[in-house]
Amino acid sequence: MQGWRTHTGLAVALPLENIDTDQLIPARFMSTPRAEGYGRFLLHDLRRDQTGALRPDFPLNRHPTADILLTRRNFGSGSSREAAV
Repeated sequence: MQGWRTHTGLAVALPLENIDTDQLIPARFMSTPRAEGYGRFLLHDLRRDQTGALRPDFPLNRHPTADILLTRRNFGSGSSREAAV
């Protein structure tokens, strides 16, 4: 089996530092069975406003087909909740 070499896709920048696991997948969604997936909760509170509507200016909302996320320092810090990371 050969290792991964090349990926072609759309990259989007998230110009924020110190994104912790509670921002990646907020803890209140962790009761969802892992088999259902957590993708819809990714960066939930940053992507949505107080009413729950998607923020049109958030990078992942502007480019929903992006499959590469470029981040700043300390991405994924915090707890050891492996499912969040």
